[in-house]
Amino acid sequence: MSPTATASLVSELAHRRRELRRELARVRWWRRLALARRDLVVAQLTCPDPLAATGMDVTFEALAADAPTSRELAAAIWPGGSRASANNLDELTALGARLESYEARVSETLDTVTAQMVQAMGDSHREVERPHQADQKRGVANG
Repeated sequence: MSPTATASLVSELAHRRRELRRELARVRWWRRLALARRDLVVAQLTCPDPLAATGMDVTFEALAADAPTSRELAAAIWPGGSRASANNLDELTALGARLESYEARVSETLDTVTAQMVQAMGDSHREVERPHQADQKRGVANG
């Protein structure tokens, strides 16, 4: 392969590698969000009833001064106010599994493209070194 063709191949592979790294970062970001949302659904499903906190012990009332109430916390964490269900949990688990699978495929493709780029760069280096080594051998033979 000519040095120009090799340089073009390395450039193309570097571009593909950048795009794959960008996609991998995007997938990982969505996966983290899906897992966080799943954790929120689990928390909501297991959350103690905020209304049950109204009969607080006097000690806790004193400690809780200026602390956010269960209602305030719930409104901040679940602004839509809708209750989570086991269905939400199943959907988020399935979504997480699909994202994990896709992340693995993108990561594997990135590794392959990286290996191809390293190979092409090595080939390019060897092509550049061949004429230089031949010149050195001729110089030694003529010298």
